[in-house]
Order: sequence, then C-alpha cells, then structure tokens
Amino acid sequence: MAKHQNKTLVEEARAMIEEKSMPKFYRAEAIQIAVYIQNQIFASRTKVSSHELYFEWNPNLANLRVFGSIQYVHVSKKNQRKLDAKVEKCTLVGYSDEQKGYKCYNPCLK
Repeated sequence: MAKHQNKTLVEEARAMIEEKSMPKFYRAEAIQIAVYIQNQIFASRTKVSSHELYFEWNPNLANLRVFGSIQYVHVSKKNQRKLDAKVEKCTLVGYSDEQKGYKCYNPCLK
C-alpha cells in the first residue's frame, strides 16, 4: 500500500511540474505539496481527513494555491529605495513549514 501511495505522489508531482513547465529540480517541493493536499482532503473510507484525525479539527483550505502560479511578494521598506517597487513577481513553489505563508521563487534573484 505504501508503494502505491508513493507512486501516486510522484505522479501528482510530475503532473504539477509538467503543467506549469517548471524545472525538474522542484520535484521535492511538488511532492511536498502533493502530500500536503493528500493530508487535507477527505479519505473515502473514513469520511474525515488525516489532518482532522490528527488535530481533531477541520483543515482550512482557503490558503491552497496552485503550484507554479504567479505570486506577488511584499518587499520590506528596509530593502526598498524611494522609487523601487513594493512587490516582486515570484512563482509559488510550496508552503512554509515554520509559519503561515508560502515558499516563492524569484528567478531574478540568485
């Protein structure tokens, strides 16, 4: 059963990467998002999600975003000059583990 679940997660990650034409080195982030989504959705047998079984409250799905979508990230005032933009255009690559937020990639920054 675990082998089947791993194959499903890899296929979901592959589909996300192909759909958004993202580089293949984002496969770990894509698999992490697939696991995150799997834990949030309801299982057909138990009628509750894994999240609900563990935490004993319903998950909030309002924060879900599409992998590879365009996100605008706020630039703090200390990193801005007078006429600089207040946001940067980035690509969503995952969800933060430490805080409520997203992992975004800006291809212009190295």
